[in-house]
Amino acid sequence: MDKTIIDNASIDHRSIHLYSREHALPKGIQEIHRKYGLWICKFCRENSGRPANPANMPLRHFEFYDLSHMFDGRGWYSSPDGEIQEVEKGDGILVTPGFKHKYGGYEELYIEDAISFYGPVADYLFNSGIIKNGILKIGKVRRLLPIIELALDNSEDSQIKANMELQKLLADLYFENKNSGVSENPAFEQLLEEIKKFPGKYWSLEEMTDFCSLSASQLTRIFKAKTGMTSKNYIDNLRMQLASEMLAVKYRTVKEIAADLGYPDPYHFSRRFKELKGFSPLQYKEKFLR
Repeated sequence: MDKTIIDNASIDHRSIHLYSREHALPKGIQEIHRKYGLWICKFCRENSGRPANPANMPLRHFEFYDLSHMFDGRGWYSSPDGEIQEVEKGDGILVTPGFKHKYGGYEELYIEDAISFYGPVADYLFNSGIIKNGILKIGKVRRLLPIIELALDNSEDSQIKANMELQKLLADLYFENKNSGVSENPAFEQLLEEIKKFPGKYWSLEEMTDFCSLSASQLTRIFKAKTGMTSKNYIDNLRMQLASEMLAVKYRTVKEIAADLGYPDPYHFSRRFKELKGFSPLQYKEKFLR
């Protein structure tokens, strides 16, 4: 089987994509990626992940966004709450920077194509709800391959085309999976809009359940089904995505951004930003927004 794992500069023949606890953002970003705001930093095709017992595999996180398409085999996926979900042939797994998770083969190989990416454009897609953590349907066609082929060519034209095709695929997957298998709850959708409208507001679990007229267990289930996260992780991730946009405004200080997002202590804000984004606010600004 032709197995290729690439960090957009070098080839790595070790099958470590599924099982190492932490994945750092690779080096080698080009100026075109900074200007565009999106960098396909790593990708693999026909990578075979050996079966693993979920109980023996620790949670891990990436410093980048990652889209895995299990086009063959049988797998499993778990988010921070510990619930194990089965991954069927044709399913994809999408995770955001800092999101703790684990997945792998389940009695069979987990055979995937995968694309890792990073940058402000990806943050905008997350903030708009197009990117969500969790399992999604991709289908039997290996839809990541054309993007990988473009990303293999380091020319600026090919890198731009790869970015555009990745954005299109993410949007297509969003619409294809929208509300799939989840009953509509207008109050919950209104809650999400309120959270986005007032990102600095503190939302207690009791206040959210009252807002939606749901029990705590119902709210937790719907949050996971609709966003792939718990309510706390969703709010924290949303705030950090907004923070990455605010950092693009040169005159805004970290202290001001922290206050706007409900963090009276800028140190606490900076620490949480680094946990979820992989960089401190100033490092992020220097790397992507100069």
